[in-house]
Amino acid sequence: MKRTWDRELPWDTGGTWRRVTKFDPVGCALADRHYSRRKPGAPQFMPPGQTLVLVTGNEDAVFGWWRPHPGAKLAAYNGLDGWTCTIFRNEGPRLSSLLILEAERVLEATGYGCGPDGLITYIYDRKIRSSNPGYCFKAAGYQRTGRSKDGRKTLLQKPFDQAGRADRCV
Repeated sequence: MKRTWDRELPWDTGGTWRRVTKFDPVGCALADRHYSRRKPGAPQFMPPGQTLVLVTGNEDAVFGWWRPHPGAKLAAYNGLDGWTCTIFRNEGPRLSSLLILEAERVLEATGYGCGPDGLITYIYDRKIRSSNPGYCFKAAGYQRTGRSKDGRKTLLQKPFDQAGRADRCV
């Protein structure tokens, strides 16, 4: 279903993702079911700053990229300069690692550029029901580079020049 606030991407060729706002009701509903959601039912699900929010065409996955707004001259709390995946939820049949790679390609196609720390995500290990938390990001080429400041989350990163590419994708 097409909504008036959806924006067609100029380079969209019928791919998996479509761009929406951080107020998108489908994105909010998916975010409400994500372990990181702080306020289920809130009208938005991304932090303030520059965002790129994506929902799959069949509305079974959401992906959100975030960084401090470049004009604000603020640094991210973690001190890293790159694009952070603040939410990814896949409730559909497609491989999560493939969706991640496609979300990277969409980000790359915007022409926004990226800071020296590349693509970033955090995995809250204890809240994941997997024996290998963050496996889908690892399969998409992310490497473990540390822990969050509070020590509860694993930090994974990938160089921006590797966006959309991975050695293995399972």
